[in-house]
Amino acid sequence: MSSSPSNKSCVHCNDSSSDCFNNGWKLHSGEHAQLCDRCFGFYNLGRFCEAFHSEEDGWRDCASCGKLVHCGCIVSLDDYSLLDSNGIICINCSKTNCNIAPESEPALIPLFEKVLTNSDSNSKFGRIIIPKKHAEAYFPKVSESQEIPLSVMDTEGNEWNLYFRSWAHKYSKMYHLKGIRDFLLLNNLQAGDTVAFYIKESDGKIVMEARKSH
Repeated sequence: MSSSPSNKSCVHCNDSSSDCFNNGWKLHSGEHAQLCDRCFGFYNLGRFCEAFHSEEDGWRDCASCGKLVHCGCIVSLDDYSLLDSNGIICINCSKTNCNIAPESEPALIPLFEKVLTNSDSNSKFGRIIIPKKHAEAYFPKVSESQEIPLSVMDTEGNEWNLYFRSWAHKYSKMYHLKGIRDFLLLNNLQAGDTVAFYIKESDGKIVMEARKSH
């Protein structure tokens, strides 16, 4: 829910120029932190701490999936639970462990991992090269110089409208995913970081995951 400015400013970046402000996390006073559209975008995707608090202390690994959670921060207070073993579990794993029997098969089947090159991570290009053997094994068939739309989910549940393209290169073919710039920026991915690809067991949809190298 958003509210009119009335001399308000974003609690994070202090921007007061927005036409309206959005309710963020709940404060100790019982009110909600007011966020500009940009900061609220990261908060709404569950990536606020990842985007703005990455250099702060308090990050811990989820004992189930290994995802980093910013513990002790009011922004992510509802994003994890404490374990009896003195660890933490993220809210997604907590819900999954309650709803899925231990013998259930994983929902995502790993396909391959792509370590980003300088070219891949260059935001001017907005694309990553997919190795030929993986492109032809796991992606839709595409003719030379053809570009087809491809809807890809990420492991946070966001949907990305990308394009899969092929073109001739010397005596072979090259393949790339276009339109991935915002995904790379959102996850602060740089050369040396990894994008892992999976296939969703239930419907065969391709899923990607951002992995930082450190």
